[in-house]
Amino acid sequence: MLIIFVILSKNKNMEATYLCPHCRAAINDDNHIILSAESGKEKKGLIFLTHEIGDYSASHSATLNIVKGEVADLYCPVCHECLNTPQAENLASYIRIEKDLKESRIVISRKYGEKITFKIADDKKVESFGESISRFVDPEWYL
Repeated sequence: MLIIFVILSKNKNMEATYLCPHCRAAINDDNHIILSAESGKEKKGLIFLTHEIGDYSASHSATLNIVKGEVADLYCPVCHECLNTPQAENLASYIRIEKDLKESRIVISRKYGEKITFKIADDKKVESFGESISRFVDPEWYL
């Protein structure tokens, strides 16, 4: 049996640790969530998302060359498992662990530049963020 321990950062400014839902490896540093991305055969690289929910600042490596509105497949940079959600088109998810060890699932848009984020707690409470959230009137599809 393989047991993986999560060590939360000792940086006092860090709100949470983000994990891959498959291997549970940390996928963030102090400021960014780091994801591997692919859009077509020629566009592969890394995406750097801000760790603050509701802040849609993002950058990407030069080899990705993705443009606003383009959809990318997202992967864990550690185990390379796909983070795309089977429940809804153009979404991906990963795990967030707060300082108090409360765990939630974060669901984001895979469409570059689209501002959609859901934070789904263990008790199924859903918080939604972003200008494009109206595309999902009722996120019951995910629960």
